[in-house]
Formats: sequence, structure tokens, C-alpha cells
Amino acid sequence: MKKSADAEYDFLDFWEANQKFFAMKQGATENLMHFKERFLRQAEVLQDLYGVAWFQNFAVKTKAYAAIASTNTSAQNKFKDDIFEAVLATGFLCNSDQTRTAPLMLDLQTNYCREVNYYRKMVSKAQDMLKIHIDVSKNPGVNL
Repeated sequence: MKKSADAEYDFLDFWEANQKFFAMKQGATENLMHFKERFLRQAEVLQDLYGVAWFQNFAVKTKAYAAIASTNTSAQNKFKDDIFEAVLATGFLCNSDQTRTAPLMLDLQTNYCREVNYYRKMVSKAQDMLKIHIDVSKNPGVNL
């Protein structure tokens, strides 16, 4: 049931949208495509709430942004423009069904500690990574 516009309380809507997004997990039997669709729909709600500037402000506070030479403004701008998708890709990985993807997540974290960043910056690439991992886990003798 939808709420009427006069019954909406912006602050409550803000908390509910955030809570729903961060608590969203892939179901144990849910396929990646369905999870991706649910995940992206809820991400749109957050983007509508926060706007692009909020994510770009986050971008300039990251280590990755600091590593870009201050003279390379085009690379800095591209990083800021792409930050929302990169945040979503990471969230998509983290919120995947950990019973199926925990070894992949551990591998990503271990490599990151070694200063090798295999985290995907696009949701579609993160989905591909998860799919390959799940397929290989189901059929360990099969080469993809």
C-alpha cells in the first residue's frame, strides 16, 4: 500500500530508505540478476535522496582520489563522476549471498591488503565476477 504524500515524513523516509538499502542481502536461492534488479532499484532511491553531489563529496575523501595527481583534473573529475557506480559495485559484492561468495570476498580483501585492488567499479562487472565465482564453485573441475 502506498502512503499519501501528506503522510510522508522526510526524515523517516530517509532512514527507512538507508536501512532498506544497507540491510538488503541476496537470498540463498535468489539468482544474481534478480538481486541486481532489486539492488539497483533501491540505489536509485538513495541517489534521489542524496543527489550526485553527496557521492562526489565522498569521492574526494577517499584514498583513491588522493592518489590521483592534483594536476590531472580530468582523471579527478572522471573519478568523481564514476563514484556512485563504484560504490554500488562494492555494495553489490558485499551484499551478495556470503554462503556462496565468502571465499571470493576474502580473496578480494586479502589482495587489497597487498595493495592489489580487484574490486570492480561497475555493477555489471561485479555481477560477472560473482557469476564466475559461483559457477566455478558449483563445478570445480570446469575451466571457464
